[in-house]
Amino acid sequence: MRERAGRWLARHGFGRPARSDGATWSAEYAAGRWAYLGGLSELARFSVLVGYLRHFQPGGAILDVGCGEGVLLQRLRGDDYGRYVGVDIARVAIEAAAGRDDPNAAWVAADAEVYAPVEPFDAIVFNEVLYLFADPGGAVDRYARALKPGGVLLVSATTAHERTAPILDDLRRRYRTLDETRVTHGQNSWSWTCAVFAPR
Repeated sequence: MRERAGRWLARHGFGRPARSDGATWSAEYAAGRWAYLGGLSELARFSVLVGYLRHFQPGGAILDVGCGEGVLLQRLRGDDYGRYVGVDIARVAIEAAAGRDDPNAAWVAADAEVYAPVEPFDAIVFNEVLYLFADPGGAVDRYARALKPGGVLLVSATTAHERTAPILDDLRRRYRTLDETRVTHGQNSWSWTCAVFAPR
C-alpha cells in the first residue's frame, strides 16, 4: 500500500521539495498536469468542501489558498458565496481562472505561503496545499487572523502524503475541530481527510 501511494504521489507531482517556484507550477499547469483535478476522481472531496461551505458559511466570503485554476469555485453555485478570492503561485493557473466572468471573484498570483490577505473572510480553504508549505501551522495561524468572527478554516489533504498526519495533528491542537471526514475514491488506493477548524 505504501509503495502504491508513493507511486501516486510521484505521478501527481508531490515528489518536489516543500517549496517550489511559480515558474515550475505554471509550466505544469500549462502542460495540463493538473487538469485531473476537475475530474471524477476528485469529485468526492470537492463535494465535501462545498458541503462544508454551504453548512458553515452559506453565502460567505471565501479565500481559496492554492486555488489552482479555480476548480472549487467551479463547483460552487452563485448563491454559495458573496465573495471569492483565489490565490496561487502559478500565474498560468490564475490567468485561466480569471478568464471566467464572475463579478464576485478575484484572483491573485502570489506565493500562498507568504501571501497576506487584505480583507476579512468567513471561510479560508487550504485544499491540498498545506503539505507543500515549510511551516504549515504558522501559515494557517497567519491566515486565521483574517477570519471574521465565527469564521472557519477548511482543510483537504491526501492521506498518502507523509506530512498530512502531523499537520492535521498540529491543527487539532491549535484549533477546535468542528468536523472531520475521510473520503476515499473507490477505484484508487488513496483517500483524503477533509476537516473544518475554528479558532479557540
